[in-house]
Amino acid sequence: MAAKPLIGSLQIKLENGTTSTGRVKLKTLSYDIRPDAQDLDVFQVGQAIANLQSKPLNTIIKVNNFELVY
Repeated sequence: MAAKPLIGSLQIKLENGTTSTGRVKLKTLSYDIRPDAQDLDVFQVGQAIANLQSKPLNTIIKVNNFELVY
């Protein structure tokens, strides 16, 4: 069995107000990334995009996707 890398994604979660119970509401921006993108590069791009937003940054997530081939 082998794991074939597929296109991943960069997710930027921004704080988007609060709910009636006081919990933070989040807005997610999602961008496709190359499977070989380095963690630091993805983080730096995420920070740069977040700095252009009017809402505060909550978190940056890198998602790797693989196809399992037998």
